[in-house]
Amino acid sequence: MKQITYFALVFLLLPVCAYAYLDPGSGAVLINLLIAGVAALIFSLKGIFLRLIGKNSVQQKPEITTYQIAILSEGKQYWATFQPIVEALLKRELPFAYYTLDIEDPALDIEHDLMQARFLGYGFVATYLASRLKARFLLCTTPNIGCKGYPIQKSAQVQNLIHVFHSINDLAMYRKGSLDHYDSVYMVGDWQEKSIRELEAKRGIKPKELVSLGIPYMDVYHKDVKRTERGGKPCILVASSWGQKGLLFTYGIDFIKALAAQFQVIVRPHPQSYKSEAKAMETFEKELKEFLLDWDREISPTKSMQQADLLISDTSSIRFDFAFLYQKPVITLEVEASDMPGYEREDMDELWMDKAAERIGTKLGKADLPQIVNHVQSALAAADYEAMIAYRNSILTNFPRAGEAIVEFLQVKLKEEEL
Repeated sequence: MKQITYFALVFLLLPVCAYAYLDPGSGAVLINLLIAGVAALIFSLKGIFLRLIGKNSVQQKPEITTYQIAILSEGKQYWATFQPIVEALLKRELPFAYYTLDIEDPALDIEHDLMQARFLGYGFVATYLASRLKARFLLCTTPNIGCKGYPIQKSAQVQNLIHVFHSINDLAMYRKGSLDHYDSVYMVGDWQEKSIRELEAKRGIKPKELVSLGIPYMDVYHKDVKRTERGGKPCILVASSWGQKGLLFTYGIDFIKALAAQFQVIVRPHPQSYKSEAKAMETFEKELKEFLLDWDREISPTKSMQQADLLISDTSSIRFDFAFLYQKPVITLEVEASDMPGYEREDMDELWMDKAAERIGTKLGKADLPQIVNHVQSALAAADYEAMIAYRNSILTNFPRAGEAIVEFLQVKLKEEEL
């Protein structure tokens, strides 16, 4: 009550106009704190309401002083990566904590005695708490944890920080220093070891524990695989990365107009583009409004991939999702290193994705765009279903049971440390 009184007095004594300057950094912190405070108030009121109607909002769980295993997620867009791991942990009755920076994360809807699911809050509050988690094994798919300038730091109370990939690629597509502060990496396949060891040697950092266990989100996507026939003309899916490295920025949209005149076309910007590049997306949609094409704004690309006969993309790992799940051809529009400053590719002697792009389809440059329709027709005619299956099996470890493999390995590690 005293705090409310003090606040009221200060508010009443404030001048009508304050000729003051608040720098952007301080303003951002204050806004984040305000948002976090409002969120906390809403959760408190929700709990009071549920108790009034006779429902206890907090489920009593067994007391566990320290969770051996924990997961940290940036949000619902990574649920497909963590879902198979969560399901395997529950199946094996292993207690764990799940921390998320997204109030809409599907994990928060799971009620289980062995799972502590917690929303960490917004902005500064969330990253502060994420930097102070406690666990023996903390699984993350977030690159750059612990790097200078990155808001989430490596917690001193985490014994083993483990990176789980959320894309099929080497480190070329990660920002510099992306995995420098991780203790372990659960690789998609043995082929990823080369780029990781190369960067460790060049930077003189301690070698990480590397284990090939697979990529969990493919467990989820594999279950949803079905082929949707649209009928009529072939369907072309154009999928762009977000940021200036995305094909919508590096190649423009004129080639999409040429495709729309000959084929059915679906345009799928990265979901982050609608948040970080909203004005640009609005401009692109306006310029393509007169053309008969569809825009995919869903978090999951599954529906679009089901309908498409061919994919055109840039450095995005959707290329390998599409090729490995549906065995259909891919055209890669090359992105020069100059268009991607600050990425790990600058420090790497060789890029896995350059050769991989040729195994799943064709690589094109800006000079090839005037003939894009002919290139699409050639790629459709040259599709090789059996070759794609064989290549997938050489790239993905434990397909499609990576989630189970990861938990099995964690169990082994726990037993080793108990001895």
